[in-house]
Parts: sequence; C-alpha cells; structure tokens
Amino acid sequence: MYRFALLALVASVSANVILDTQCPEVKPVNDFSFASYGNGVWYEVARYPHGTDKKAKCGSAEYKLEGDVIKVKNTYIRNNKLKVIEGSAKLATDAGTTGKLIHSLPYGAKGAMVDSVVNILAIDYDNYCIAYFCQFDEDKKIRREFAWVLSRSKTLSDETKAKIEKVMKDSTLLNASKFVWPSFSDEDCKVDA
Repeated sequence: MYRFALLALVASVSANVILDTQCPEVKPVNDFSFASYGNGVWYEVARYPHGTDKKAKCGSAEYKLEGDVIKVKNTYIRNNKLKVIEGSAKLATDAGTTGKLIHSLPYGAKGAMVDSVVNILAIDYDNYCIAYFCQFDEDKKIRREFAWVLSRSKTLSDETKAKIEKVMKDSTLLNASKFVWPSFSDEDCKVDA
C-alpha cells in the first residue's frame, strides 16, 4: 500500500501534509491485539498524500507474526511495475496495551533502516485499521503527517465505510478531506512482464 500503508513513507521527507507546529499528542487504541493485527494481508484503501507515492496504486502489506515481531512485506504498483519494501513492526516498549508500534523499514537510496512510531487509532481486525504517524523537523520547525486506512479487502462495505467516516469525523487528528483513495482496478494493478 504504497509504502504501504503506514510505513515506508512513514519516513518520507516529501509528504504533502505539512503543518507549522509540533506533533500532537496521540492516543492509540487500547486493548490492542498485536497478534490479530499482525497476521494476514492489509490493503491500503486510503492515505494522506505523499510526494513520493502519488502514482502508487494497489498497495498492500502482508504481515506474518514471528514471536513478538511482525515481518512486513509491503507491495504496490507504480507505472505498471511491482515495488516491494520489506521490514518489521513491533510494539513500542512503552505501548502497554495500546496500539503504539515501531515500524522499521528501509529508506533512501542506500536503504538504511528507519524506525517510525505508528499509532493505531481505530481497528476492528477483520475489516479495517486506521493508522497515524507524525514527524517533526527540528530544523524547519514543521511537522509532516501520515495517515492510512487499511482494509482486509480491496473494497469497503458500506457499513465499514460508515464506521471509518465516523472515526474521521470524531477525531481531532484526522482530516477526512486530506485522504486520497487509490485505485485497485485491474488496469491500475496490472504489472508489465
């Protein structure tokens, strides 16, 4: 999901959602089930726009729980070419029972591993997940926000979409108008041989 949801772009330097304030205090979900979140496939059905992934479509993340670490394989299509980013995710040391995660993904030309704090704001494990990441640039005194809506399927049911819209409406962090909804059409997901 391109840089799949929530991740690879998590460390992106060229996000389009930029604000001139510190990152807000984030309260991730409580009673978070790392095992339920960390197995299976999530599709990136919506995201805040990122400068490096404007043409990315058909994003997904395959998660495989191995002990207390999730092996992450993010895939997406850009210009009819399959892109893959592999890394890991784990609970933050101060997560307690919350959905505060550390995602480790390669970034930049040399592929240096970058750790990013990703907070799960809402999840029902079988249908959808909303994740959020904020990065403050001390030199420029601005923050970059990243948010993703992940789904267990490529399309959302009306009921699930209504739940997501309610979370966005009630949230002090999320802005529904900033989300882009990438395509999963057969044409957009076609990979050249």
